Amino acid sequence: MERNERKGLSRRDFLGWAGLAAGAAVGAAAVPPRAHAVAEGTIGDWAADGLKTVAVPNSADGNASSSDGTYRDHTAAAFPANDASPIPPRAVPDAWDYECDIVVVGAGGGGLNAAARSAELGSDTICIEAAAIQGGNAQSAGMCAILGGSRLQEEKRFALPTYPFDAQKMTDWAMDEYHFAADPLLIHRIAEGGGKCIDWMADCGVQWRLGEVPVYVAPKNSTLDHHVLKMKDATDAMFAYGQRLGVDYKFSCPAVALVQDDAGRVVGVVANEDYEREVYIHAQKGVILTAGGFCNNKALLDKYIPTAAMGCASSYLVLGEKGECFRMGLGVDADVSGFNSSASFDGGVDWASEGGQWARFLYDGMTQLSRQPWLTIDRAGNRLRYIDSRVGEDGAAAIYALGDLATIQMTPPGHRGYIIFDANFEDYLAGFAQEHCRKLITPDLEQIEKVPEHYRDWHHGVQDAIDADVLKKRDSLEELEADLGFAEGVLTGAVEKWNACCEAGEDDFMYPMPKEWLHPVATPPFYGCRIGGNLYGTKAGLMINDRMQVIDTRGRVIPGLYAGWHTAGGACGENSYVGDAILGSLLGDVSLAFCGGYLCGTFANDAELD
Repeated sequence: MERNERKGLSRRDFLGWAGLAAGAAVGAAAVPPRAHAVAEGTIGDWAADGLKTVAVPNSADGNASSSDGTYRDHTAAAFPANDASPIPPRAVPDAWDYECDIVVVGAGGGGLNAAARSAELGSDTICIEAAAIQGGNAQSAGMCAILGGSRLQEEKRFALPTYPFDAQKMTDWAMDEYHFAADPLLIHRIAEGGGKCIDWMADCGVQWRLGEVPVYVAPKNSTLDHHVLKMKDATDAMFAYGQRLGVDYKFSCPAVALVQDDAGRVVGVVANEDYEREVYIHAQKGVILTAGGFCNNKALLDKYIPTAAMGCASSYLVLGEKGECFRMGLGVDADVSGFNSSASFDGGVDWASEGGQWARFLYDGMTQLSRQPWLTIDRAGNRLRYIDSRVGEDGAAAIYALGDLATIQMTPPGHRGYIIFDANFEDYLAGFAQEHCRKLITPDLEQIEKVPEHYRDWHHGVQDAIDADVLKKRDSLEELEADLGFAEGVLTGAVEKWNACCEAGEDDFMYPMPKEWLHPVATPPFYGCRIGGNLYGTKAGLMINDRMQVIDTRGRVIPGLYAGWHTAGGACGENSYVGDAILGSLLGDVSLAFCGGYLCGTFANDAELD
């Protein structure tokens, strides 16, 4: 078979599309036809031309979704089998179906960067992806938050922990945050490479914007704009850049197993092309794993990250992950790093306790409502602290609030908190004025046209939760108390104390609410909901060194095998419960994937950072 035989775009198709994109910064408008191949009238049809009149089913029948990849269904059929077993490697075949230099597994934020960087450095590159579209979880999860060293941040004179940017100082700061339970060489490599990665992506066509990303300052109207939609723009741009360089993307082509030769070198991948035919892909230089973490695989969570399995009420990563890359690594004797490390946002609504799905999309009306400063207690009636996300001079404080409050919600007895409010809740929302991912979904949000119509009114998500009895609406506090599972007198006693503080105009809690947030729970109907964390990143994974090479259980490099995040681990401490430095990782979640892919592509090609 010819070297790097292509099944996708013809040369004519490729050159024609590349000509249309030439000379312009590549963004969402330059998405190739594959991303917009949606039937007329289906969800996501507006992606091509701004159409807003499509019929959108009630989100209770699935969840907010669109075929352009901005949202996807959370349906039980998409969830993986809960399997934590290693996937053994295959032997070298008599004949290979495809030949290349580098195989990248996954076309999310990390895989797209790894593939583009490999091709840029001269390698014939194949990138395989289980989904039918590029972007992976990066297009609807996490944030990009490089902590210094990029050109854009130099313009703003911004860096952590101090300006001017210094990779060693950032390493020292991060290691202290992780209580020294991380690899300092790897942390230094991330610090050194983060800004270079962002500059490289900008040169490739990603349009970073001041005040959004990667400058670490919380923007206004930020519930959806930079966290979800801007990350899709970035992954689309990197996909387009890789395509111009000749990367062969194979979609609907999940990895099945690694191929290892008799000397122990990983020399290729077995994939299930079009979900139908097993193919063997030979990689002369190496295999880069960037997909198949285990955020939705409960067996892996229970085994490696039990605190997340207990404390997180939901995962909003939209792709049902089988953990195949992690498990393939285990199959070639890879070691594990970052045990029990994860990262979460606040406001995980416990749909599973009422018979619903464990994983839900993060930004819906019910989730946003749960993230406001209501009376919040544990099952013993003790108050739980609320951490404000209003944006002041220092936007970082608002971002820290998201992860820190998740910890608060996940750690009480029973690993759940409870929010309680009364019939006047809508009157109080404007006064709460929460920002940075806690803002309600309203028409003033940037790019609101990309939000499925059902969710553009935040009331719809709340009503979905009421209809499912996830948000319990009861005529009396006693009924609410019983139906939320409290012992008699616990909830009613907590409300009595709260109302006394509201009447006095002064909160007597150790971490008091501002006076303007003291609203009594007195007018029926009464509302209550179980909440925990929203799992958005597992930081455990395959052990790697600072050149992104996977390490075996004897401490030796597994030749030919590289891993980026979120397949790799070790970028935060061995026991980071939810989020020490910047929401549980050295960088924001998607930027860790971006940076890891860039580093993998660099080192797999035996190149040095510029």
